[in-house]
Amino acid sequence: MTEFAIDSTQHHDWLGEQTTRLLAFSAPALDAAGGFSWLDDAGAPVPGAGKQLWINGRYTYSAVVGHLLGYADQAERVEHGLTFLRSGSLRDTEYGGWRGIAEADDASLNSDAKESYGISFVLLAAAAARLAGFDADELYADALAVLDRFWDAGVEMYADTWNRDFTELDEYRGQNPNMHLVEAQLLAFEVDGEARHIERATAIARRLIRDVASAHDWRLPEHYHADWRPHLEYGADSPDSQFRPYGATVGHWLEWARLLVQLAAAQRELRGRDGAVGGSAADADADADAWILPAAQSLFSRAVTDAWDEDRGGLAFSTDWSGGILNDHRFHWVIAEAIGAATALYRVTGDASYAEWYERFWRYAADHHITGDGSWIHELDADGAPASGTWSGKPDLYHALQATLFSRLPVTHSLVTGARRAQSGDTQ
Repeated sequence: MTEFAIDSTQHHDWLGEQTTRLLAFSAPALDAAGGFSWLDDAGAPVPGAGKQLWINGRYTYSAVVGHLLGYADQAERVEHGLTFLRSGSLRDTEYGGWRGIAEADDASLNSDAKESYGISFVLLAAAAARLAGFDADELYADALAVLDRFWDAGVEMYADTWNRDFTELDEYRGQNPNMHLVEAQLLAFEVDGEARHIERATAIARRLIRDVASAHDWRLPEHYHADWRPHLEYGADSPDSQFRPYGATVGHWLEWARLLVQLAAAQRELRGRDGAVGGSAADADADADAWILPAAQSLFSRAVTDAWDEDRGGLAFSTDWSGGILNDHRFHWVIAEAIGAATALYRVTGDASYAEWYERFWRYAADHHITGDGSWIHELDADGAPASGTWSGKPDLYHALQATLFSRLPVTHSLVTGARRAQSGDTQ
């Protein structure tokens, strides 16, 4: 019987096996013609889905992690991904930035729009590659410069979507790209040590988590008007949207809980170096730890209270604003982020209940999401059977790969830094 105790040697050995199997399953995603492809349930490429920016950024990032863990074939994948992000079909050499989708058989799916969500993963990939010693300086600087075009200094948040030539800005605002830009900026801070990354990440967390999530009983709104008022009914006519679903998305509360633990550590590092977290709200962040850790715990508590199914196991995908379940399907990325949140909170609090949740989450993932070839089924129904209401195939490696690493590497830095230090024998 598999053991899932967070610090057991047997469990960590099993996690190592899962890492290996995931990387092996994802190998066919590499397209010799350029970039990475969407995979179907069996792990075969789906060329008709086109090249998608979020997939290519995540695959390149994942290859960096795999390389740092010692997998010999991953360096080639990193270089392949970097080359495609520099000059492939998603790169807009005329107006700058990156398209969201190109090369899809259905021309209506191809998009010249510039989206901060996808570009966040370009920054994540470039920052990871730089930390690992790959030649990604120019790509890193370019991603930061493009993202500056989305940054609204007046409200200290990132906008969502520009048209191709950056002349028309969509009025929609979303928390999801901002959350992933916090993730990317935390990694960027590890690359160059610039305070602005932590200042921006802190401003985003302050608005979305300290102010908005707390005002909604820790059910974080996903969608916003142009002035950043929550748009609670956005998406009511498209509840199965992959990236703009209706209601409150439980997995993002858990993802934020993990990122907040890392943000607090980065703030402490910056204060220790510079004396304070800078920016327009430095005075409000002198005691940031006083609200960040409780907020992370509140988000976790709300997620398991609202969404964990005691009878069938698993976490429902979304709720309404009183905690009623809207979408009871189980998504692989949600349980992966639950594993990450439980790990982070256990490490920083020592509270054994988080270790118990960690075991519960892993047991569900192992019993229901992980298949015989080591891949993760992306969507299940409430009874744990494969489903495809929102997702088809297995396009995403990043969430599952990270889940196999959270308990094996430190939680106060990125997994890239953790893997790099582990490779050098530094476990601090």
